[in-house]
Amino acid sequence: MQQKNSDYLEVVYDKAAKPLTEYPYRFAGHLARRYGLAPGQRLLDVGCGRGEMLAAFAAHGLDCSGLDLAPSAGSLAPQAPVSLCNVTCEPFPLPDAGFDAVFLKSVIEHMVDPAHLLAEIMRVLKPGGRLILLTPDWGSVLHVFFEDATHVHPYMPKGIREALVMHGFAGAESELLCHHEAIWGGGSAARLAADLLWSLFTVPQARRLAKALALPFIRWAVERQILASGSKPA
Repeated sequence: MQQKNSDYLEVVYDKAAKPLTEYPYRFAGHLARRYGLAPGQRLLDVGCGRGEMLAAFAAHGLDCSGLDLAPSAGSLAPQAPVSLCNVTCEPFPLPDAGFDAVFLKSVIEHMVDPAHLLAEIMRVLKPGGRLILLTPDWGSVLHVFFEDATHVHPYMPKGIREALVMHGFAGAESELLCHHEAIWGGGSAARLAADLLWSLFTVPQARRLAKALALPFIRWAVERQILASGSKPA
C-alpha cells in the first residue's frame, strides 16, 4: 500500500498547534496603510499557506488571489482563488501585469536561488506595483532557523534589499520587524523595551520566558523578521 505523505502546511502549520487569531487582520491593515494599498486593488499572496493573510487582506477590501504548492493551501480563505504552483521553478499560472501588489511571508528562505521567483513576481506586477516581502532575520533566529526542514537560505536586511535591487526592483528598502502590535504600532517606549530584550535573549530563551510569563511581547521582541519592499519600474 502506498503511504500518503503530509504536505508542508499539515505538518508545520497544524491548526491545533497554530490556531487562527485576530493578528493577521490587524497586521494586514498596518501593511495596507503603510504601503497605500486601497480597497479594490488586486493582491497576490505567493506561498499563501493556510490563507490567513489572504483572508485578512480581503477583509480590508483588497481583491486577493493566492499561489501555493500545498494542496491544502487557502483553507482559511475560501473566498479567495488559490492556484497550485511550485513557485521555485514553475511559471505562475497568471497573466502579465495583473496585480497592484504581491505579498509573500516566510517564502523566499525556502529557495536556494530566488531568481525565478523574483522574475515571476516582476512579470505579474503592474508597472508601479509593489512587492511586500517578509523573511526571518538571520541575526535574530540563527538558533532556530533550521528547525524548519525546508529552510535553505537565511537573509539579513542588507542582503535581501540588495537582492531586490539586483532583480530590478525600484526603491528597494528593508528593516527589522517585530510581530507584535505594541511594537510595530506603538511608541518609542515599546521599541526600546523590544531592543533591550533582543540584546539580552536568544529566541529559544525568549520563547521559554514568554510562555512562562504568558507575555507574547517577549518572544516577538526577539524573534524578528525582515520587512522588505520594492516596486516594478513604471
